Amino acid sequence: MLKNEGEEMANAELWAYLNGKMVRESEAVIPLTDRGVQWGDAVYDSIRTYGGKPFQMPYRIDRFFRSLLYARVDPGITKETLRNATDKVIAANLKLIDANDDITINYYVSRGSMEATNGLMPAGTVAIFCRMIPFSSFAKYYVCGAPAITPSTRRTPPECVSPKAKISNKMNHLQAEMEARAHNPEAFAVMLDLEGNITEGTGANFLFVSEGRVKVPDTRLVLSGADMAAIRELAEEKQIGCDEGIFTPYDVYNAEEAFLTTNSFGILPIVSMNGMPIGSGKVGPVTLRLMDSWCELVGMDFISQALSHLPLAERESLEAERLRV
Repeated sequence: MLKNEGEEMANAELWAYLNGKMVRESEAVIPLTDRGVQWGDAVYDSIRTYGGKPFQMPYRIDRFFRSLLYARVDPGITKETLRNATDKVIAANLKLIDANDDITINYYVSRGSMEATNGLMPAGTVAIFCRMIPFSSFAKYYVCGAPAITPSTRRTPPECVSPKAKISNKMNHLQAEMEARAHNPEAFAVMLDLEGNITEGTGANFLFVSEGRVKVPDTRLVLSGADMAAIRELAEEKQIGCDEGIFTPYDVYNAEEAFLTTNSFGILPIVSMNGMPIGSGKVGPVTLRLMDSWCELVGMDFISQALSHLPLAERESLEAERLRV
């Protein structure tokens, strides 16, 4: 989950899709009795735009429907209907934002009741809404890297809730994030499983580089991230290579590089864990290669875009540092 993700959006009120209708944000009202509001009994997913174009929409819509099936919720709409509604929401909101901004498109479906038909229960609320990407909250980390902390709060084990489904009840992730920030306000939490193995961040997949190869924590324990899947493909294409396995903080302490990957920021370098520098303590060459490849994949320099949202002096300093790397 991004820092300050709930901060103020653009002055223009964005459009949303709510139960089959296009409405402004202020009109997007759901009842207090919505099961997602009361108990987090809902499923969600998100897509971001790069230069106004949605990235990996088919993958994310497929994953959203897999999560709904796991949760036994019938959304009452087809993938095609959702895709068409998403296109309408994107088109309406791109007219309201600056050319150098981008948005995340967020899906939300709550359970309507516990009355099942053929094993599935009806949806209560079906919504698509957007957030402006808060570039200024993470832009500098593209250049200088961010710290990570492994909090004591552990990732919910797959024996309880499958990590492959995007379920709205994220209290353990929020507790982990708050714990990490209490130690270091700039830190990103990297959660461990009950046995002390690396899983993922609170809103991102965590990968690291050892002996020049990308290491992927056991995917049985983490969300199947679309961005992580893309990075694995890029690593193979660039002959970097990937290895999936069971890893602990020990392995990360002895690694050369590390990074997070998620919808909103793509690839975000991590340069320390629990106060220990990872490798040189700076953004490493493999991470930089993957970031360059990511620019090619999404069709734009996403790093420069993020830096452009910083105050002039800070932006110029970071851009100069980026050129020196």
